[in-house]
Amino acid sequence: MFSPLTHDDPHSLGPYRLIARLGAGGMGTVYLARSATGRTAALKTMHARIATDPASRTRFRLEADAARVIGPVHGAQVFDADTQAETPWLATEYVLGPPLDDAVALTGPLPESAVRTLGALLCAALAQLHDSEVVHRDLKPSNIMITADGPKVIDFGIARAIGDDRLTRTGTAAGTPAFMSPEQATGQEHTSAGDVFALAGVLTYAATGHGPFGTGQHADLLYRVRYADPDLTGVPASLVPVLLHCLSKNPADRPTTTDLAAQLQGGQHGFSSHLPEPLLLDIAHRAGSVWHARAHRLPPPVDHALAETVPGSEPTSPSALSRRKLLTLAGSSAFAATAVGAGAWLSRREGAPPDGSGSTSPEEPAWDLLWQVQTNYTDPLVPPAPLVLDGLLLAGEYGVQGLDPATGEAKWSDPEVYFMHRTATDGEKLYAVDSTLEETGPLTVATVDPATGKIDAPFSELKDLRAILYGTQLLCATSEAVFLAAGRGPHTKTGFHKDQTWFLLAVDTRTGKTLWRVPLPSRPHASERLHFLSARAVGEYLVLVQQSADGEPRLAVHDAQTGKALWNRPLDGEQPAFSRAHLALDGRYVYPSAGELVALSLADGHEGWRFEGRTPGARFSPATVNDGVVYAVEEGHGMVALDAASGTQRWAEKSRAVTAEDLDTPPVAGIAYVYSKGRSGLMASDIRTGTVSHPFKAAKARYFAHTSAKRLIAVGEEYTAAYPLA
Repeated sequence: MFSPLTHDDPHSLGPYRLIARLGAGGMGTVYLARSATGRTAALKTMHARIATDPASRTRFRLEADAARVIGPVHGAQVFDADTQAETPWLATEYVLGPPLDDAVALTGPLPESAVRTLGALLCAALAQLHDSEVVHRDLKPSNIMITADGPKVIDFGIARAIGDDRLTRTGTAAGTPAFMSPEQATGQEHTSAGDVFALAGVLTYAATGHGPFGTGQHADLLYRVRYADPDLTGVPASLVPVLLHCLSKNPADRPTTTDLAAQLQGGQHGFSSHLPEPLLLDIAHRAGSVWHARAHRLPPPVDHALAETVPGSEPTSPSALSRRKLLTLAGSSAFAATAVGAGAWLSRREGAPPDGSGSTSPEEPAWDLLWQVQTNYTDPLVPPAPLVLDGLLLAGEYGVQGLDPATGEAKWSDPEVYFMHRTATDGEKLYAVDSTLEETGPLTVATVDPATGKIDAPFSELKDLRAILYGTQLLCATSEAVFLAAGRGPHTKTGFHKDQTWFLLAVDTRTGKTLWRVPLPSRPHASERLHFLSARAVGEYLVLVQQSADGEPRLAVHDAQTGKALWNRPLDGEQPAFSRAHLALDGRYVYPSAGELVALSLADGHEGWRFEGRTPGARFSPATVNDGVVYAVEEGHGMVALDAASGTQRWAEKSRAVTAEDLDTPPVAGIAYVYSKGRSGLMASDIRTGTVSHPFKAAKARYFAHTSAKRLIAVGEEYTAAYPLA
């Protein structure tokens, strides 16, 4: 289903990062792709060399227009397109299901009720096209996707407006011979009646496993389409006259889509109820596969100029999820919010020292990469991940994995925890919400078995809040309470709905009762900006980075016992919003990540101290606080260590080149070293003196300390990895 990217495939197109190949042909390539917001898409491209042909580029634009016309119910929703780019591309919904020809190959001919319901729904799809004066012109089994909710018509590569023959040469047959109409086979005008003829061929295939005019050479097929009677062997007797009517050689004798739908009398129950169980399971399997899809790029050929050795691991196979949950996911729009990026490790010879000198210093620890596994993250991470427990590391924003932090081995073979932003830990227990994944069910909160990833029975059921809503977040947890952003109202495919109501609330972990609930501002319709970018609870305070509707972050502090808002202030700064969302705090102060190095009282927001730096107006990275010391990197100079209570400088690095790009992530406090981003690699500074060791090569990533496992955890856009933590 998915093929690896090749070495020369682009890493991204528009706002989409490419994950895998779905198919390729002479005209272009179709990719599985994801946006920074986590939206999964099928991204169709046109080869740049073909895009130089004005007629081909026009066809591509018309294809995008036709896909928009059919809409998201009967087709794949169009997310975005750039038909003027050097490599034109079209991003649509990734349809969770097989094409009809694959479905029939898997299960054999469909039962009559399924064929009738399929036909009635396809009539509605074609009617929507025809009402907009558009004809498909290439309706065939491979262009009809079977989902749990109904068929979707895709691939409008030769669709055009009725009566528009500017892109068709007279006498030329455009389409697929086995399913085209007689008039199309002779290059004549293809009207809506031609689509009805093709639909009858599709239904014949669904009912029998073969088309009405067989297979063979194009010339033979075109002759049969024009002159031979259709072969309806195997078609249920009650359907034969209906299909014969549609397969009339004279377009005027064929029924309209409205008349055909009435004759088919499609089933009154949901589409999935008519499908064979093996087909339903295949739909679920495909849903699980896209859930676990991870970017994997083939290396260049050995003799290619760009060939190099890159350490890494093969993509892991998807976990075998339960049938109930996969079927729920297959029909659930929560599945649209999956996410993976693209990135690669900077390679280094095994055993070579960080500076490449050929020998290692006995005074310094080895910086060898210990393990690396593929995980799926969007960049940036909301909230910051991974979750660290003693002896367990949760990685992956979607399809969450439980990893052994020492070895990187997966502890969970069949996890039930899917969404990182719907999990939290108090350091000892792991919590999750939305365990049922049922669209109509109430929101539940439960603990998770850290050994298996299985979700326990819910200890809290919030009956007036919906389980499946985009924007639900389990923000953080303490031993007494979990803190959530949750809502009620209409369910949407992705993003918020204007009629939803949202709350910040706390749930008692012992009784399951709601401790307090605070209304949240409404979100604009279809907005994909989550309410919160990060959260931490310490003592009597709940500290949040709240995102406004326009994307600007604010630092907000609430009373953790009552929910009362104590104070808030904007997090203005030049860094990206997600860099400003990092939270560093202790029991007394919070140290905002907005370019300055300042301590604000948790109680009232008043300034406790401010560090001006060695240069007037100096900018700083997000801070880290550990054992009463605040660490931050100053632009143009390097790391400083300050007393958390007073802001007094304890030590400062000797000046090194630090650019604005090095200020987007916080330092990481280890056991003997503090780690920070540097131009030539990851810097390790002695935690007592600030003396800097040789930089060691490491990928661009966010870094976290797992102290008990003595691992420095690196989280990239498509992987999680570990170095020794010294």
